[in-house]
Formats: sequence, structure tokens, C-alpha cells
Amino acid sequence: MRAFFRVLSAAALLSGWTAWDAPAAAAQVQVTLRPLAPVEAIFIADLLPGGSGLRSDLLGITLVNPEGQPRTLEMELTVARQDPSPLLEIFRGTTDPFVLREPVRHLTTRDLVAAGGDFAITDYAVNDAALDDEALRSGRLPEGTYLFTVAVRSAEGTVLDRDELRITVSYASRVDLLSPGAPADAGAPPAVPGPTPRFLWSADGESAAARYRLRVVQVDGAASAVEAMQAGFPVWETVTSATSALYPASVQALRLEPGATYAWQVTRELGTSGADEPVESPIWWFRVDGAGAPGAAGGALELQFAALLRALGLSGELEGFTPVSATLEDGRVLPLTTLEELLAAIAAGELAVLSVRVR
Repeated sequence: MRAFFRVLSAAALLSGWTAWDAPAAAAQVQVTLRPLAPVEAIFIADLLPGGSGLRSDLLGITLVNPEGQPRTLEMELTVARQDPSPLLEIFRGTTDPFVLREPVRHLTTRDLVAAGGDFAITDYAVNDAALDDEALRSGRLPEGTYLFTVAVRSAEGTVLDRDELRITVSYASRVDLLSPGAPADAGAPPAVPGPTPRFLWSADGESAAARYRLRVVQVDGAASAVEAMQAGFPVWETVTSATSALYPASVQALRLEPGATYAWQVTRELGTSGADEPVESPIWWFRVDGAGAPGAAGGALELQFAALLRALGLSGELEGFTPVSATLEDGRVLPLTTLEELLAAIAAGELAVLSVRVR
């Protein structure tokens, strides 16, 4: 029993002596990366220090100095294409030593390429062998997923921390229109029923950052659909990340008049490190059916009402019925134009149907 006590006492004494005499470890500098504005194209020049022209803020870089004491550091940026495999390093650059004085410092990749800055890269190399001929001609990195790595080193060269971030670039080369109408150079404009058509299109190079600008103009009075698109005032213009859009039956757009002809075009706004690069679709056109006025037989209201009944599974039960008005729960009566807007909003997913009662 006495021996056991002596062992415990010795262990406790040794533990206390170690904690008393060991020097406190210095808190490490930390680095974290974050994405900034979505970018669908990256140029080699975005990575090169010095020079002139517009530079991109591809990444945000945060340096944390827990002790708040001045630290002499270096940063290294590497960019490698990870997908398609195998991993190929494209760029590697290192800053001169700099002094981090603040507890927290926020930077961007623009600070690393700005000539003469405190955090500017001064020593770098580009692996031309990892780039194809098109990339060398255009200066734009090929499609793929790129791994950005920032490492922070001490003045002695010890890596204190590093962080990684992946960016996928996918380039759009075309936008194809699907509906409504037909190409403006392929004969007379097809008739479409109703003043609230749904516009559909497709594009290659799909990206989560994709943006499409849809423009609809009236052709009547212009020499051609092309002239109307170039000089005409849009009856509706919108930007969306989807590949479809329902013409709004509201104050957001001018009403499409029965019998009138309209042209439309979609432009993919390809986000690059500089200005956006537009990728334009062909121009299509269509004529609004003269029977598309609200309340007319076979018009837009009936079509919208029929589509809603099909979606609710009531098309058989209410077949042949024509809407003439709508009454809200509080007794207010909606005119036909408001009912049409309501049905269009339901079809577009802007409003949800919670319950249906037939009486």
C-alpha cells in the first residue's frame, strides 16, 4: 500500500514539474479561403503578378494571428487542375516576406497579383505543358475543376497552415431556343395561344452560376425581327438562372396583344474575371393568336384553367366548364384579368394551391 502511494506521488510530481517548466507553444497563424463572386471563366493573366488591366477577386483570403504580435510570414499560392484527372499543377507563386501585424487580415487574390503591394507574389512559374493549344491562344484555362491552395510559412520556411478551395469552370458556346415560335428567318411566325406563353431554351456548359437574359420585343412596325430586337423597346426583359420563364400576366411586363407579332432572344451572360462575355441565341418569333383574349373560346384563360385542372386531377370532373370569375374567401370577386394572373402565377410556381373544393 505504501509503495503504491509512492508511485502515485512520483507521477504527480513529475507531471507538475513538466507543466511548470515546458514553454507555452506559440499560437499558429491560420489561413482560410472563401469564394467570392461566381466566376465561369478564369484567365491565366488573373494569376500573374504585375501588369495592368482589370484583375479578378477570385478568392477571399483571411489570415488570423491569434497572439496579435507582429509575425514575419510568406504566402504561397498554387493552382492545379484536379478534374479531369490526373492532377496537373498550372501555377505556383510565392510572396516576399511580409509582416502581419493585425489579429485578423482580409485579402483577396487581387492583393497577391497587385504589383508593389505588401502581399504581392514576386516569384512564380506557369506550367505551359499542362495547357492545351486553345488555352495558350486564348489565355483562358480549359474547362475543369481547379484546386486553389494557399499556404502560410514562417520566416524560417515552416508551413504554419494551409487551406484549399475548388472552382469549376464550364464555358457556354451556344444557346438553343425551344419554344414558343420558330426561327425568325424560317418563314411566317407561328401562332401561339394566349398572352402568357412559357419560354424554353437549352445551353451547353451548364454551371450553377449561369445567368440568362431573356428579351421579348414587338416586331410590328419594324422591318424585321432582327431590327426589332436590336432597336425595339422590350415588352419584357428578365434575368434568370433557369432555362425557362413564364411570361408574367402582371405589371412586370406589357400585355401581349392578340394578333401581334413578337420576337425573343436569350443571351447567356458568361461570367469571367473581367467583363461578362455574352453568348447569344438565334432570334425566334411568334404571333399571339387572336382568340387569346381573356374569356374568348379557346383563349389563354381556358388553357390555363384546363392545365390547372389537369395538375389537380379534376379535368374529368370539370370538363367543359368555362371560368367567368373567381370569388375569394372573404367574398371579393376577382375580374377575369386578375383570375388570369392568378392562374399564371400558380402555373409558374409563384403561388401554391393548398386545397380545392368543388361545389
